[in-house]
Amino acid sequence: MKKSIFRAGFYESRRLRHDGFIDYMVKDTNSRKIYTKPFSIARKLFSFFGILFMFGFSALMETQIHHPDPDAPFDTWGINFYPLWLFFLCWFLWFLVCRKNLRRKYDAKIPYTSILNLNLYLIWMVLALNLFFITVIGRYLTILGLVLFYVLTGIILFMIVQFRMKSLKIRLYGVQDPSVTARQKKFIEVITGLGGIIVAGWMVLKFLFPKIGEVKGDFLGTISFIGMVFFANIIVLSMEVVMMLPYSLYGYYRNKYSEEYREFEGKSLEEWYGKKYLNKHKELLEDKNEEINF
Repeated sequence: MKKSIFRAGFYESRRLRHDGFIDYMVKDTNSRKIYTKPFSIARKLFSFFGILFMFGFSALMETQIHHPDPDAPFDTWGINFYPLWLFFLCWFLWFLVCRKNLRRKYDAKIPYTSILNLNLYLIWMVLALNLFFITVIGRYLTILGLVLFYVLTGIILFMIVQFRMKSLKIRLYGVQDPSVTARQKKFIEVITGLGGIIVAGWMVLKFLFPKIGEVKGDFLGTISFIGMVFFANIIVLSMEVVMMLPYSLYGYYRNKYSEEYREFEGKSLEEWYGKKYLNKHKELLEDKNEEINF
């Protein structure tokens, strides 16, 4: 049976802390009150302004499509790929998942839940950025150009995800996978480096052969914009895969083996769960030689 990153035992899960990225994230989040406090005004404000930003982004796109700027460098398809109804759908789904993540919340779980909800927001933000990109420049790139752009992005991310998943399995189970080689690592670096060159090459072809797509904007500015979106996709999603989601995986195991981790770290029931949580789940006090003053 293939080993899964979600089926490790307690002692195996502890090895995740030896991963440099996870260890850095644990130390960083535990040192910041915005992640560790049960109720954080700063966290609420970030959520509020984050949602407001996403709404404003969608409303701006809606306005530009229905009232286009005659001086705009590109002709669009006249379709808003991130309309207001899609914003409200994304917000509703994000809200539901966040609420689910916050169920049975206790003090030791708060940093991991906060980062997981932030992960979901970043993924939503990347989605909105790409829908904006397709709305503004999709007609200019043409369908073939967009397919090339996202196939290349998908190949790079697939290789990064594959490598990261294998590295996590090695960390958890301590078994070296022979397919994880220096050649694979080099391949990821080469593909990432060539990404910008290929996108730029596509733009050169469009410049030399105008029939592929009508060029109206500044050529170098257009390349810069496309390159910015390309590398923003790679950088943000790679950060998710390499750092933030593995950190949430560590939080998943700390929650799954909550009592084992509490005893391993030498924390009392009150330090680990907090009075409010213990008052709702008094079954945790059974067979424990601790007294909690509620």
